[in-house]
Amino acid sequence: MTLAKLTLTRLENLLLTACDDLRGNMDASEYKEYIFGMLFLKRASDLFDQRCEQLRKELQEKGLTEADIAEELKDLDNFSGKYFYVPPQAHWSAVKHLKENVGTGLNKALEAIEDNNIDALQDVLKGINFNRKIGQRTLDDDTLADFIQNFEKIPLRDEDFEFPDLLGSAYEWLIKYFADSAGKKAGEFYTPAEVVRVCVEICDPQPNMSVYDPTVGSGGMLIQARDYIRECGGDDSDLSLYGQEKMGTTWSICKMNMLLHGISHADIRQEDTLKNPDHLAENGELKRFNRVVANPPFSQNYSKKDMKFPGRFAVSMPEKGKKADLMFVQHMLSVLKADGKLASVMPHGVLFRGGEEREARKYFITKGYLEAVIGLPGNLFYGTGIPACILVMNKAGAAERKQVLFINADREYKEGKAQNFLRPEDIDKIVHAYREGENVPAYARLVPIDEIAAEDYNCNIRRYVDNAPPPEPQDVYAHLHGGVPSTEIDALVHFWDNYRGLRENCFIPRASNAKYHDFSEAIADKREIAAQVGAFSGVIERQQTFMQQVEVWWQENLPFIAALAPDPENQSELRGNVYALRRALLKSIGIALGGQNLLTDYQVRGAFANYINLLKADLKSIAASGWGPELIPDHDILISQFPEVLEKMQQNSARLAELQALFAVADEDEFDDSEETGVLPGSEVKSLKEELKNLNADWKAQLKTLKAAASDIFTEIKVSGSLPKSANKNYYCVEGFGLQDVVFANGQRILDLAQQAGLQSEWMNIVEQAMEAGQLAKTLAVAVEKRLEAHKKLEDEAKALKADIRAIENKQQELVEQARANISNDEARVVIIERLRQILMGTYQAYLRADQRQCVAAIENLWSKYAVTAKQIEAERDQAAEELKAFLVELGYVV
Repeated sequence: MTLAKLTLTRLENLLLTACDDLRGNMDASEYKEYIFGMLFLKRASDLFDQRCEQLRKELQEKGLTEADIAEELKDLDNFSGKYFYVPPQAHWSAVKHLKENVGTGLNKALEAIEDNNIDALQDVLKGINFNRKIGQRTLDDDTLADFIQNFEKIPLRDEDFEFPDLLGSAYEWLIKYFADSAGKKAGEFYTPAEVVRVCVEICDPQPNMSVYDPTVGSGGMLIQARDYIRECGGDDSDLSLYGQEKMGTTWSICKMNMLLHGISHADIRQEDTLKNPDHLAENGELKRFNRVVANPPFSQNYSKKDMKFPGRFAVSMPEKGKKADLMFVQHMLSVLKADGKLASVMPHGVLFRGGEEREARKYFITKGYLEAVIGLPGNLFYGTGIPACILVMNKAGAAERKQVLFINADREYKEGKAQNFLRPEDIDKIVHAYREGENVPAYARLVPIDEIAAEDYNCNIRRYVDNAPPPEPQDVYAHLHGGVPSTEIDALVHFWDNYRGLRENCFIPRASNAKYHDFSEAIADKREIAAQVGAFSGVIERQQTFMQQVEVWWQENLPFIAALAPDPENQSELRGNVYALRRALLKSIGIALGGQNLLTDYQVRGAFANYINLLKADLKSIAASGWGPELIPDHDILISQFPEVLEKMQQNSARLAELQALFAVADEDEFDDSEETGVLPGSEVKSLKEELKNLNADWKAQLKTLKAAASDIFTEIKVSGSLPKSANKNYYCVEGFGLQDVVFANGQRILDLAQQAGLQSEWMNIVEQAMEAGQLAKTLAVAVEKRLEAHKKLEDEAKALKADIRAIENKQQELVEQARANISNDEARVVIIERLRQILMGTYQAYLRADQRQCVAAIENLWSKYAVTAKQIEAERDQAAEELKAFLVELGYVV
């Protein structure tokens, strides 16, 4: 049976498993280079084997002997581009068997590959050290051996991939994964893809151009520039990419990123760009570029000492005070061609700080270089929550430029837990505003240079484009006498135009004053508004009409999507070209949904762009490999074929999450187990175990004393001659005192026997004391033991659930693969197309739900302001005051 090709989702899961093995030993910023290094090592070895097989076949067809073929396979000239020569000691067949001195073996393997491919890999791999100390120790052999075995499961030949650039996509996913995990340190190597997208679209690179990033990081700007040209239908084969990076590890990651994306021609240098720009023309001057895109490190220090090409800087910033930002911009401007354009991310401070930065802004503006200033939302970037902007410099037309476009986009974004995100519609709106270059109220404005000069070249965006929302209107009459102002209801025209009848359903005119409305009887409480809007026929019908438009568009354009797969008999423009399909469908859906006003044009295009981005890997797989059943998600197969397995998994996961939440809450300060779950804080478990140990020792000691004293009393009775003939020592001194079932009260037996014999002994007091103290200690021990047992029972349940979940996951994978093997490509095509349709529908339904929530929030706001009048509040206050006075009179405090 032919093995299914590797999908992006499957590759991501395999790489995530490899990350899991290292996560407990070091943080993401430390182990990322190990993942990248091992991935590159395995990929190089697999590609080497692939190339060797190709060469062998070609040479055999030419009639060469095995000896000659063997010599040719050692010739480094036969390995170029994406193919690297891998010597035997670095080949995966040797690496995967490493068990001792594993770190050293991996280091030597990487060094050997670099040494044999020095032109492409010089200094790229040798910096990765698997023996590097993390804290006080290095990774042990077992951990590294297991790490290697994870990559043994990952096939990395070209023919193993669902689509050609799958490995590059996985590498991008890894970089994003490490950025999310690394927190503040992520800013050193990663710029959010959404911000990169804005910069690239603003610069609009074209085929045959050169694109440069002076602070290249992991290379995302350059890769997106290449992809953008593909999306626009251009040929990227002649695109020249250049980058420079100061940090050695980040430079190495960038080099590998380029190579794994198939960009072997990218010229990436390692050096401090401000101090020593390394890209030079043949005449020794700085090389010039068509486009420059960058996200320099915010406000870093720099040194003028030994700085090369000082002529780059028309205005030199002071060395102290962290003012390198506009030094970077001036460097970028200096390497632009006469018609070149740059887009650079900058902190907001560069727009308004005085001194030399003010002089730099004046220089940019008076020369006509500054074309646009774009304000971005805060908290977009890793490691800093400060708001940023994008400076756009354009030498083309600079001499005639008399205006600067200011775009204030800082209020339009999606909130996230750790940071915010630009949505596709936000990006579309920014780019559209820039390209149109027209005034947009509270968003964009072309500001004359004279006006900026009058403001002393202060470029604070809010001086020119104030996007602050208008103050919340407050109607004094409505606050006093009730009613909702008709003007405020009229302001919600978007909802009334789209949701016919909703206004009349929620508000009724006041007979006494036409300028005011009351809430209808259908809304008796603020909590009813959401349900009322959601169930209203006008809302439902309008949303259904919109979704029917989407459905009609889908059916009309389905042939283009269905034709994406390879078909020798049908070679249309869209055949196998995801980028061409994206362009065509984005334009088509924009036209199809352009007549409605429920969603804006930005939202329509943004929703579809988001849809394509989400499914890009699937579409590339379809374009390259057709309708393979491996594209059906495991979850979908489980739902259709094995719902009981999925249900069991969900139940176990839910219960495990519940238990883990209990354990987490128990360790919080002031925890109180009011629901008597039995869970204990970790510190209390420790103290209770110590207490139980002491209590057990206590009652056992008392038991020993009791038995000894009882034995002494029995002996005294026997010596006195008063012992009944039938008396059994075991009964009085042993029975009932066993460790398994201790009954301290049985000590009364010997006391009763002593009393019957008329014996008075000091041992009798000892027996009584031991009985009392032992029983108390035993009772307390049992209580503590029960508390610990209840907690341990929950811990054991959690362990069992984890084991069950792992077993079910293993079973799931087996069941899914068995079911997938029985799905034909034709059957898979039907399932996959339906999945694509459902995701499209779900994408637009999410936007409709968001619009509905905005409608609910607007009506709720009116309720909060006007549902209760000031007179009602005063009346309630007066009534409460009278009730209080009556209580005080009754208590005698007031006469």
